[in-house]
Amino acid sequence: MTEKDIAKIAELTAKIVIDHIDAKQDEWNNDFEVNLENFTVNSTMQPYKLLDEQEMLDITISELTLKLNEAIATEDYKLANKINSKIIELKAKRK
Repeated sequence: MTEKDIAKIAELTAKIVIDHIDAKQDEWNNDFEVNLENFTVNSTMQPYKLLDEQEMLDITISELTLKLNEAIATEDYKLANKINSKIIELKAKRK
C-alpha cells in the first residue's frame, strides 16, 4: 500500500467520522430544543423578559417609597426629603 493510498483511506475515514459527528450533533441540538420547549411550557417559569424603562421606573419608585416610609418611621426627615425628591423626579419621567 502506498503513501497515497494510506492518505486516501485516512481522508475517507476522517470524512465518515466527521459526518457522523455532525449528524449526532444535529440530533442532540434538536433534542435539546424540544426539551427546552417542553420545560418552558410545562414549568411555572416564564420566558425571560427584559423590563422596559417604565417598568424599571415603577419598580424604583416602589422601592424608594418603602425607604421613604422607613425614613419617616425613624424620623430621619433629611433622608426622607431626599428620597421624596427623587420619587417626584422619577414620577415626572413616567409617561
